[in-house]
Amino acid sequence: MTESIEKEVYNNSLGVRVSYGTRELFGQWISAAFGFTVFYFYEVVIGLPVELAMTAFILYSFWNAFNDPIVGWIMERIHMPWEKKRGVRRFPWMVIGAVTWLGSYVLIYLVPSGWYGDTATVAANQWLIFGWYLGTLCLYDFFIAIWDINVLSLFPDKFRGLNERRSAQGFGTIFGIIGLVLSALIPPMFITKGVAPTYITSSLVTIIGGVFFFLIAIPGIREPQHVLNYYKERKERGLDHKVESFFKSAKIALSNKLFVVKALFFFGYQVSAVMIQTSAFYIVTFLLDGDPGVISLLLGAMLLGSLISVPLWTFFAKRVNDNRKLGIIAGVILFVTFIPLIFAWDLISWMIFLMFFGVGVGGHWYIDVPLLTDVLDDIAVKTKKRQQSIYYGYQAFFARFSGTFIAITIAATHLLTGFEEGAQTLGELALASSNLELALFGIRIHSAIIPAIFAFILLIVFWKYYDLTSDKVKANKEKLKELGI
Repeated sequence: MTESIEKEVYNNSLGVRVSYGTRELFGQWISAAFGFTVFYFYEVVIGLPVELAMTAFILYSFWNAFNDPIVGWIMERIHMPWEKKRGVRRFPWMVIGAVTWLGSYVLIYLVPSGWYGDTATVAANQWLIFGWYLGTLCLYDFFIAIWDINVLSLFPDKFRGLNERRSAQGFGTIFGIIGLVLSALIPPMFITKGVAPTYITSSLVTIIGGVFFFLIAIPGIREPQHVLNYYKERKERGLDHKVESFFKSAKIALSNKLFVVKALFFFGYQVSAVMIQTSAFYIVTFLLDGDPGVISLLLGAMLLGSLISVPLWTFFAKRVNDNRKLGIIAGVILFVTFIPLIFAWDLISWMIFLMFFGVGVGGHWYIDVPLLTDVLDDIAVKTKKRQQSIYYGYQAFFARFSGTFIAITIAATHLLTGFEEGAQTLGELALASSNLELALFGIRIHSAIIPAIFAFILLIVFWKYYDLTSDKVKANKEKLKELGI
């Protein structure tokens, strides 16, 4: 892109880019807390049989397969009164999504106390617990989709230049890491090992923090006048084309090779990074025989590595000026740093290895949005229209399905290695398990071995099939300017 073009589209102040970055602080504060505790809460604290916990996630994955793409399609299809009257398109949806998402999070932990407490009570009420688990998961996923799809769909419309996008996403990466750190540090402080009501307290703390973080993100996620003018101009020029039917839109999106490859690469990263978060309570409780508070040391080390790496990724992004190359480098680092985690033996080794692992996580985090935005620009050039909510809907599906995949992997591993649900300490697991060493090795399987394999396979797929080079990205920018989209 030429310097003149870059300056022309650079319309957002530093404060706006910083504020938009805080949407990651809000999002990670909630979603990380969800990932840390939900499966562990139902399997270990409540004592729901692992087969039922896994089945709930399988059914949830079927819901997820349609929920996120349908929400994305609806966001492009319908035009609400606030859009017709004021031209504002996405911000009201973000408010609705954020508020309902926060409310749905606490519902997950509000399992009626009369349904659990001992093995006999859980056995008598296991289907009620299963229904509550599945129902609240589906509500949570529906509301997060409304928030996520709209806040991400605003990105390519609001931030038009490459440097502007890198700057906004750089702040997003930093704040997202801070959100993860805070989520690992603060909510677990309110949890007492094995005491279910303390998880409700923890979730309420998460909601209070979430409200605050959402408020500071508002200046960045609102649609400013230049974006509203852009919407109006597109409409007047007939560039807001009619949205195809859901199934035709799905066929168009999923037949785009670049988009599918990018989404799979994102899926591999999500499985790799989030598997560690989801496994953290198992690592701390059973491999390290520690209290829940120790989780903050492990994840804090990983996120420290991520935070330190962000300035380096930002520097190399400008020097390399090729998002594809940066994605490959981040993928290689993520895979290589997974290997030592397989052999970590004590708290110090886990912290050291996770800090290096965090460098790869930071790289993936930093490059994800620019990669997808490059793909959406390429699609817009080919189709002569922007309907990014549809594509963000499918990207969200891959993100959410990674959580389902993680839960199924943990459940299947525990079944195969003899991990006993309901055991809340290493001592209890030793008494309940017929082969303690195998059960503990199972935790290493789902913490590091399986995600490392996935990271490697999908890195190869990305390297081979993602061919959107820096020259193609520059050419697309020129064409989009000519088209006025």
